[in-house]
Amino acid sequence: MAEIEDRKTFAELLSLGVKELKLHPDYKIKRKKGEDSSLGQSYIANIANELGVSPNTIKSWIGQIGLKYIPGRIDDGKLFGIIWIILKKTDIDISWFSKLMETTSIPTLKPALPAWMSSCLEKAKILGADNSFGAPLNKDIEEVVKKIFHDKLQTEAAPPKEHFTIHNLPARWSGVFIGRHFDLEAIRQWVISPSPLCLISGWAGIGKTTLALEVAYACIQKNYRETESLEMDWPNLNSIIWFSADWKGLTFSDFLNTIAYQLGRIEQINRSIDEKRFVVRNALANYAKEKPVLLVIDSIDTAESEIYEFITNLPQGVKVLLTSRENLQQKYRNNFRDMITIQLKGLEKDDALNYLSYEVKQHMKMSNSSNKQEQMKQLLNSPLEIREQLISATAGNPKAIALSIAYIADDDMPAQQLIQELGKAGYSLLELFDFLFGRTWAKCDEDTLHLWKVLCFFSKPPDEKSWATAAGLDARKFHFAVDQMKLFALIQGERIEGKIHYLGHQTVVTYGEQRLLEDKQFENVARKRWSQYYIQYLDNYLKRDLPDSIYWSYLLGRDLEEIKKEWPNILKVIKWANESDQKELLIELVFRISHFLSRINLPLRIKYGKIAADYAKQLRKHTYEAFFRIDTLGWALMEVNNLDDSLIQIDSGLKTLDQLSSDSSDVYDLKAWGLALKARLLLKKNNPNKAERILEEVREIFTTPVIQHRISLVRGDLCMVYKNYGAAIRLYEEANEISLIYGGEKTIEAYFNLGVAYVICDKLEEAEKCFNSLLYQKDKANQIELIYYHYGMAQLLLRKGENIEALQSNQEAINLIDSWGPTISIRKEVEEFNEVIKHNIREN
Repeated sequence: MAEIEDRKTFAELLSLGVKELKLHPDYKIKRKKGEDSSLGQSYIANIANELGVSPNTIKSWIGQIGLKYIPGRIDDGKLFGIIWIILKKTDIDISWFSKLMETTSIPTLKPALPAWMSSCLEKAKILGADNSFGAPLNKDIEEVVKKIFHDKLQTEAAPPKEHFTIHNLPARWSGVFIGRHFDLEAIRQWVISPSPLCLISGWAGIGKTTLALEVAYACIQKNYRETESLEMDWPNLNSIIWFSADWKGLTFSDFLNTIAYQLGRIEQINRSIDEKRFVVRNALANYAKEKPVLLVIDSIDTAESEIYEFITNLPQGVKVLLTSRENLQQKYRNNFRDMITIQLKGLEKDDALNYLSYEVKQHMKMSNSSNKQEQMKQLLNSPLEIREQLISATAGNPKAIALSIAYIADDDMPAQQLIQELGKAGYSLLELFDFLFGRTWAKCDEDTLHLWKVLCFFSKPPDEKSWATAAGLDARKFHFAVDQMKLFALIQGERIEGKIHYLGHQTVVTYGEQRLLEDKQFENVARKRWSQYYIQYLDNYLKRDLPDSIYWSYLLGRDLEEIKKEWPNILKVIKWANESDQKELLIELVFRISHFLSRINLPLRIKYGKIAADYAKQLRKHTYEAFFRIDTLGWALMEVNNLDDSLIQIDSGLKTLDQLSSDSSDVYDLKAWGLALKARLLLKKNNPNKAERILEEVREIFTTPVIQHRISLVRGDLCMVYKNYGAAIRLYEEANEISLIYGGEKTIEAYFNLGVAYVICDKLEEAEKCFNSLLYQKDKANQIELIYYHYGMAQLLLRKGENIEALQSNQEAINLIDSWGPTISIRKEVEEFNEVIKHNIREN
């Protein structure tokens, strides 16, 4: 569904296009003299028939029946259907299309590209010659796109605009690129050749990422920053998509999502892996028709194996540039046998000297210490022989050169002495880095060492607050330590989503981790600070004032974006707590994230809920154990349709409660909720009589509002089974009113079931409000919310008689269920409803 973000402008623009169709022969209405124009067909009715909607639907889209009736969202197929009709049969130009797209949530490319427009029009659903609804023929789309872009070129008085390559490239860390001319030329020859794969391999710090980034920028810059002695004609590319797997690896899902987003196919992000695989490949094929598309995968050796298979079967015109420490032709010989490999070595002597000179001058610019300035001047003016010896000692490795210069800048040791020390370190690059990092380590302040050690805690580059807290530094000490790490070429700051995050080369992170393992006392204290930081982070962004319960106070009801940003790091804390047997910590974390996981990852909720329950049992925290067994596990297992295991966990939790003599509200709440969940489970097993008896038993238990809310929902479900829809509506409404006592809940069951009951009772406006309420944030809705939303809207649309729209909405729910992963309990119901809709379509 496309969100309409500027409804007034959208209606005005669409109205212009629709009115252009009024005099078109296919839509113009001829009436006999004296015939009432209010009777019979109209041109809008003819358009509506071609789209499979009612004339009033189109009138609402164009604002003809009032601004308040302009919808907030329109099905993609219908929206692009009417756009297709307008573009095909009128002289409307590309600017109209771009402006219309800008009023919606659909990603818009500037300037508009033919491939983008084609991909949009392929989503259109119109009435075909065989009276079925589907996309226009590819040849028809191609003709329309050619017509529009040809007209645009013919009518533009201004000179043609410069070609823009769509890309997501990160910023380059250096203002200059030194050397590697032969390597650059070899890669340029590959770019213009038919060969699809090229690998840059070499040791850590040798410059693989820098070279790959330079190649990518060369393809998007008209005036590439090349030396006067080297002129290279780089081809223009349609799109360049960058993937970095170095810090935390790269999953196949993230890989496909990045391509989908960059190519304007954002609607694919929530689809199943199998569906995305084919759609993304087709999107790449369409984009590569006119000009090549370049995928750059940095550190491919840390990526998931499915990516290897995908990139060896790409369409013509898609090029893939890889970096890796390994030679992949040896590891994946059959798949990568035709791949071109650039094996990087150390910089050539002259290039290495230029690089050394550049680095020295950068240190002189950054340093405010006269001693360091003097050290750098001495190195810069040292005899050529000494500088060549330093290059030789570092094997021309740029990272090793940078670390050596950083070390000299902060030490009284002359370059000659450092060269001698490097010579004693050994001849392997690993020994060289160990020596250089060791020498740098020895010169760092204690605060800097603390930062360096804890850098490995994070699954994604940390920001100031999280990193400083883990290291135990205040703001002043943190910034001093960060400056020192920058000076020693250990880290680089980069702004991500409005905050500065700190990136370190993997060699830096790994060395810090090795030193951390040698200091267990510091690690224990730092781990405690790190984990408590994220405990507090969850409290800041998840915890509610009400209800006043250690478990229920983390019910969802706030914006989850801040949690999602730090989720990789939070998950790393959870994994560490589990792996290191930190039982108390894991229990604290699972208490806080159980409800959050219900919206993003039910398998993780089940996995860590089980571990937390077992830990609570071992620690004799029986009430905690009951929370995990009954709600974290019992509820979640029911959601993935694992009813037998759900019953086992609920019964285990209730048995634990029976052993308690406590009269706390949590105990009473859990007893009532456990029984109510059993009743809900029995309803799913088609045993309403036994469920009713259990619910009668629950009446005798005093509970707090958060449990009353849930019990009312189950009672409503029972009424739905007995087809007492009026009573069900009263109970669902009562449940929502009860939740207001403790700040309100966005319970999916409450709004979905109430909406379905309204549909059955023909209260369609109320039903639509309920289904819209499922989406806590419409522009950031997650999969589980969208599943229930689309399924609910399908039932509403079918009740309205809009069968095609109902089928599309229900199919969207099925697609989302496929991508959700586990078998959720609603799947069978949604699939059966799909057959009901198809039967209605055939009958009508």
